[in-house]
Amino acid sequence: MTATEPESVARFREFLKIRTEPPNAAYHECAEFLVNQAKEIGLEYKVIEPVKGKPIVILTLPGTDSSLKSVMLNCHIDVVPVFEEFWTYPPYAAERVPTENGDFKIYARGSQDMKVTGSMYLEAVRKIVSSGKKLTRDVHMVFSPDEEIGGYEGVKTFVETQDFRELNVGFDLDEGLLGADERYTFLYAERTAAQVIYTTHGNTGHGSQFIEGTAIEKMIPIVNALMEKRAINKKALKEFESDGSNFRSGEITSVNLTMFNGGKQANVVPATYTVTFDIRVSPDDDFAQFKAWLLDLAKQNDAEIRFILPDEDRTITPIDRNNKFIDTFFTSLQKRGIEPVPIICPGITDARHVRSKGVPAFGFCPINNHAMLAHQHDEFVHESSFLKGIDIYYDLVSDLANVQE
Repeated sequence: MTATEPESVARFREFLKIRTEPPNAAYHECAEFLVNQAKEIGLEYKVIEPVKGKPIVILTLPGTDSSLKSVMLNCHIDVVPVFEEFWTYPPYAAERVPTENGDFKIYARGSQDMKVTGSMYLEAVRKIVSSGKKLTRDVHMVFSPDEEIGGYEGVKTFVETQDFRELNVGFDLDEGLLGADERYTFLYAERTAAQVIYTTHGNTGHGSQFIEGTAIEKMIPIVNALMEKRAINKKALKEFESDGSNFRSGEITSVNLTMFNGGKQANVVPATYTVTFDIRVSPDDDFAQFKAWLLDLAKQNDAEIRFILPDEDRTITPIDRNNKFIDTFFTSLQKRGIEPVPIICPGITDARHVRSKGVPAFGFCPINNHAMLAHQHDEFVHESSFLKGIDIYYDLVSDLANVQE
């Protein structure tokens, strides 16, 4: 590694400097950057706005037979908020900082999230074009907004459009997780968000009295039941993952009490209480059955219930090597000595929206042995990891796009 900055890294840093942090995300500036990349590489491009002010950018490398099912490389462009006072370097300066071993750290918000994936996609396709290699199938890179807030005005809206249908997607390569150790992982499913708000109403009055039927009395059994569920599941996770790595956390339904609201002052019994739980249901559990349990909990305790994301459902891509794309995914990585480990994503990604249309989707990030700092302060990626990831994607995208019928 020399001090000379590779051109691919310079472009990556330019991408990172675009502040795509909602609510005032620079989405159009980002779209302009991506279109300029397409022009420079020699790709076809289209910018659409299924939701006004939230552009989706589609960059296409045509294959020799566009009638075949295509390969989609999916990437979101939004990032989570930052607390700049806790950062060593400005989060949107994309500082390139040398390390003792001759490498560099690229510090920026999004450097470990989909901006690094999107940049590796772009550089891998740039390398394919410059090599003169011809691919059989079309490759579409899709850059979309709002993934960090559910993707409802991003990919979820996009997959309902004619523009998506015209892509004729046969396989989606999507967001993955960096590996904290020597292992690479891929995401074939994810926990389903079942965030829920319970509201109870009851009798009110002076705090010196023993008032019956209060809102808080109705709420306590709900909280106790959910916290008991949390304790049971937390214990189960520790039993089969004693190292605390959370490598298999997606296999267990998580329950977290995130908001508890009620009361005006100390001497007044409140008439209303609300409690919010962030629940992520593992695909190993029956989602419909779990949702029914939550509804019954409300009914038993005279409570109102509202699901924050009422349309969420379970989506899974079966690991079936009879599917030629899936088989190629593994054989391509095996050529580099990579045996990716299947895991259930503990959160949610845009891949679920693509899977809902019957398209197989794997989330894969070609970076391992790296500190995992996505969404944290001082987020960074090693330059050497970024460059290595480009080469892995170069092989993987080439192989996927050359899958034979």
